[in-house]
Amino acid sequence: MLIKCKESFRHQITKGDIYLVIEMIIRLSDNSIFYRVIDNEGYPAIYEFEKFEIVSNEYKNSAVLLNDTKFILSHKDILNSSLNEKNIEGFWGCFIEDDVEAIKVVNNIVKELSLQENIEAPQIII
Repeated sequence: MLIKCKESFRHQITKGDIYLVIEMIIRLSDNSIFYRVIDNEGYPAIYEFEKFEIVSNEYKNSAVLLNDTKFILSHKDILNSSLNEKNIEGFWGCFIEDDVEAIKVVNNIVKELSLQENIEAPQIII
């Protein structure tokens, strides 16, 4: 899935630039929507839905997580990862703590999704 930025946020995302979506998150308490994208800093960060417009809505190899607080559409390798049990913050908690396996999974997913969208893979900086 590719999205185009409508509103810059500091130096992390730039109006007019296209970003690769890693996850879509809906917070059930207020139905707010967020995208996790590889931003200009090379980090898989979360930004508000309103800052973007959809360019390509295809998202292959996805899985869904639904609990009392959120709905997440993510790559199956993230949602099905055993790393979700390893850290209180799940897979992304492991990634933030520089877990080698989490970093490898994210790099592989970014390469896969970029190939599907026929774009150059954004550089992930850790």
